[in-house]
Amino acid sequence: MGLRGRPSVWTAAARRWLASIVRHCRLHVVLVLLIGLLVPGASRPSDQPGASQASGQRGASRRQPAGAGATMLGAAAMVLEAGSWVTRISAGPSALVDAAGNRWSSDTGYVGGRWAATGARIEGTSSPAIYQHERSGMGGYAIPVPAPGTYAVDLYLAESEFSAPHQRVFDVSAEGVVRASGVDIAMAVGRNRAYHVIFTVGVTDGRLDLGFVDKVADAKVNGIEVAFVGPSTAPRQLAWSDEFDGPQDAPVDPRRWSHEVGGAWGDQELESYTDRPANSYQDGRGHLVIAARAERFTGADSITRDYTSARISTRDRYSFRYGMFEARMQTPVGKGVWPAFWALGTDIDRSGWPRCGEIDAMESLGHEPRKASGTIHGPRSGRGARPDYASGYSVVHASPLSQGFHTYGVQWLPGSIEFSFDGRPYGSVTAADLPAGSLWPFDHPFYLVLNVAVGGRLPGRPDGTRFPQALRVDYVRVFR
Repeated sequence: MGLRGRPSVWTAAARRWLASIVRHCRLHVVLVLLIGLLVPGASRPSDQPGASQASGQRGASRRQPAGAGATMLGAAAMVLEAGSWVTRISAGPSALVDAAGNRWSSDTGYVGGRWAATGARIEGTSSPAIYQHERSGMGGYAIPVPAPGTYAVDLYLAESEFSAPHQRVFDVSAEGVVRASGVDIAMAVGRNRAYHVIFTVGVTDGRLDLGFVDKVADAKVNGIEVAFVGPSTAPRQLAWSDEFDGPQDAPVDPRRWSHEVGGAWGDQELESYTDRPANSYQDGRGHLVIAARAERFTGADSITRDYTSARISTRDRYSFRYGMFEARMQTPVGKGVWPAFWALGTDIDRSGWPRCGEIDAMESLGHEPRKASGTIHGPRSGRGARPDYASGYSVVHASPLSQGFHTYGVQWLPGSIEFSFDGRPYGSVTAADLPAGSLWPFDHPFYLVLNVAVGGRLPGRPDGTRFPQALRVDYVRVFR
């Protein structure tokens, strides 16, 4: 049913519900009505459809006056927690259940457009049914939400018609503001492959309005997932940071970081992590330096190794759930060198790895100097040869990453994790796309880790590499 037919249906349903309440609870109804008359702001103006619905934007008459409905919606926001409310809409005519066990409702809330299905095999997902139905040519979607606040929007997309770039291009807006410009699925991932457009938006009333603007051919969508993130409708705000602006040779701020010392760490690494200034210090020019050195050293575990380095974390200092975290860094180079910026679940001591979850914002292998990767690790259900899965993406830069500073980021939202390089997303992972049997341990607090490993199963031995090799960090920031 189109959007224009919905207000009358909602009105009729509300009248039947009120009539039922009146029949069974007459005294209570009288009290509620009296309170509504006595308490300012308890009544609400009736909602009127905006004149610009066709573009997915809200008309001026649709907005409530400041403070209207604040008592009811504000109370709802107080009881909501991040990720506690999620709605999922499939562009198909019937409901479905994805590989993660989540239920998707049939297509609703759209303004115009056409429905179509494809039997094409969709790669990159274990929930192909989401991508085998689509709505195209629509003006927008109107999606009811329970309270004012910030919401995460994940558009599930797959191009099953065009195979070349620039054959379908469109913009996506939310609450009247363009959030994704020039979406080109075929250019991003090719034909018949799962793709996502992910963003957050502040909603000030009870409805999220999405808009789609055709640029080349018709805009399309296969599925829409919306999740409550927090009660604030303000734009992204800095929640925690370290700018490393201490004096030359100063250690890291102990209020923000602690050293994790020892060796091995489960990946056959060759270094001893230390808390010595030789392995981690501020350079007096706004950078943290984590230096890996070739030297014989007996570590905290009483084992003598041929390399030293540092591993610092915000464990027991700072943790967070959801948001954007990023670091601007210049990576080391050379075979056997393995820098990383990542996050671990705070329940690691209780749950162990991989059940705690791991989010790698940046890993770089020294023998692949132009390449960096973003990956998540989580547990598999049941028994198997490997207790974990790894799902992620890589980005390849035109020049070696060691020649300059670059920003590595993660947008972490309920049900999705997106990796970015110098502010541009290059890959995302969602719970619905993971292989069947993969669990999603990313809905609890995590803490941050920075380190440079030497050797191990991924980079191999550092044969021929000149030391010291250093990871230089300009800043680490967390936004909420």
